Amino acid sequence: MYRTFARRHLLALALAAVALTAGCATSGATATVSADLRAGSLARDFSLSGAHFTVGSKEFTEQKILGKIMVYALQASGATVTDRTGLSGSNIARTALTSGAIDMYWEYAGTAWTLFLGHDKPVPGAQAQLEAAQREDASRNGITWLGPANFGDQYAIARRGDATGPLADVDSLSQLADYVRQHPGDATFCGAAEFLDREFAGMQDAYDAHFPVSQVYQNDFALNFVNVAKGSPCNFAEVFTTDARIKSLNLTVLEDDRNYFATQVAALTVRSQTVAEHPQLAGLVQRVGQALTLDTMIQLNGLVDLEGVSPDQAALRFLAEHGFIGGAGN
Repeated sequence: MYRTFARRHLLALALAAVALTAGCATSGATATVSADLRAGSLARDFSLSGAHFTVGSKEFTEQKILGKIMVYALQASGATVTDRTGLSGSNIARTALTSGAIDMYWEYAGTAWTLFLGHDKPVPGAQAQLEAAQREDASRNGITWLGPANFGDQYAIARRGDATGPLADVDSLSQLADYVRQHPGDATFCGAAEFLDREFAGMQDAYDAHFPVSQVYQNDFALNFVNVAKGSPCNFAEVFTTDARIKSLNLTVLEDDRNYFATQVAALTVRSQTVAEHPQLAGLVQRVGQALTLDTMIQLNGLVDLEGVSPDQAALRFLAEHGFIGGAGN
C-alpha cells in the first residue's frame, strides 16, 4: 500500500527539502519577538563563537519547537546558525543528517531503533531503549545522541471523550478488538502517513484489531485530532501523548495495556564529527534538555496548536523563562 523509497531517492528528497527551507530560515537578529539572546546563562557559560551549525527538524509542531529552541540556544552561545527546521518526515530528516545537509535534529529513541537501526522489537524501558540507540548509532553511523530531553513521547490511539453507546465502552486497545469485530461499519481510523507506514499494521496485529482498509483515512497529523473529536470520518485516530489537543478537544486516550507503544525519549542527534569539533555542545544540550520536561513540552505544544503562537515565539519564551536568554520572549 505504501512505497518505500530507495536511499538515493531519500537523499535527493532530503537535499531538496533542505533547499526549500532555505528561504524560511530564521535568525535571532530578524525574529519578530522580543528577546536578548546574549543576556542569559547560555551566553555566560558556553562559548561557540566562530562555529556554524545547520539545525533541522521534522515538520510537526513538537519538532519545530525543539528545532527552534536549538537555533536560538546556539545563537545565544555565539554560534552562527542556519535554520532548516520543518523537514518532511523522519526519513528525510535522518538522511539530511547523515548526508551532512544538516548538523543536528531532535530524534526519538524508539524511532531510531526500529526505523534507522533496523530492529524489529523495541528495547523494554525508556532509558534502556535510549542507551541502546545511543551506543549503536554512534558505533555504526557516527551519530552522537546529546541531552537527552527530560521527557518521552509516545504514539497513542484516541477516541472522542463524549462518545455514547458501544464506542464509549472502549477504554483500552484490548477492548478495541471486540469493537472492530462487533461494529465493523464504525471501525474507522485516521492516521498520518508515517504512522500508517511504520506502526499501524503492527498495532493491529498486537491487539488483533484489524480495521477495514476502506475505512482507514490518511491525512495530515493535525487533522487526526479534529476528525476524531467530531467522529468524522473516524472514530479512532493516532495521537502523540505530549499533544495539548488531547485535553482541549476532550479526547480519551485508549490504554495501551499490552505496552505496544514504547515511551520514546527525545535527544539531539548530531554528527559525531560536529561534536568532536565543538565539545561544548554536549553541556549546552544537556542543560537545555533537562528543562524540557513532559509538562513543559505539552505547554509549548499548546501555545502553538491552541493559542496560535509561532514555534519561534514558543522557543524564545521557553529559553527566557528558564534564564537561558534575556527578555520576555513574547
